[in-house]
Amino acid sequence: MIMRIEASEGPLAAQMNQFTSEISNYESLLGLDPDEVIAFKKLNNFVQFAFPWQGTIQAYAHSFTSYKRQLHFGPSEALMGALPVLPVYPAVIPDIPLGNARTQFSNIIQNCMKSPNFTRDIGIILDILEPEVAEKPEEATPVLTVKHTTGGHPILHTVKGNFGGYEVWKDLIDGKGYHKIDTSLYADYIDNSQLPAIGVAQTWKYKIIYSLKAAQCGNWSNEVSIGVIGMI
Repeated sequence: MIMRIEASEGPLAAQMNQFTSEISNYESLLGLDPDEVIAFKKLNNFVQFAFPWQGTIQAYAHSFTSYKRQLHFGPSEALMGALPVLPVYPAVIPDIPLGNARTQFSNIIQNCMKSPNFTRDIGIILDILEPEVAEKPEEATPVLTVKHTTGGHPILHTVKGNFGGYEVWKDLIDGKGYHKIDTSLYADYIDNSQLPAIGVAQTWKYKIIYSLKAAQCGNWSNEVSIGVIGMI
């Protein structure tokens, strides 16, 4: 059995969150140190806070750069609009943990796998084992990542493989849940939806599923989120 830790930030945060949501059910069985589990839960809380906030900060930086360029180069000589609004941290921020989340995650995974009670089924539930390669298209699960384009719009990426493309589903976190916004025929997909009003920050969430012969195929991807902000 081979330990699995996601390489990129979005999938890593999702993996850590899945591990955290299930580890209490196996803490005693695997003989884990309760203090280590508490420390890891603290770490995960901060990761879930900080990773999406980086996207919000980056989006604000793009917006302010655009504002500065208009001030510097124009082309309009009209009165400048209001400054982009600085993102404001929430009133309550999770406790700040020790750094190097990847190593801390690796350590607790290894402690899980050292237990004589550890099984492949537990590893799959905790999302810490290398998945078996899907030989059939209907068993394929895309791995989704997201980052910003230079214009502040989200760009999604996955490995398309032999599939015709993938459906893109989006949640504006407005209580309406996910809805399909497009089908991408390429590994990269830019969401060119209208950004929020200038200076207003929002968080958008995405998930995808492969498409084969114009029909959904396989399993849903991991969920990713990113902060966006209105730009000039």
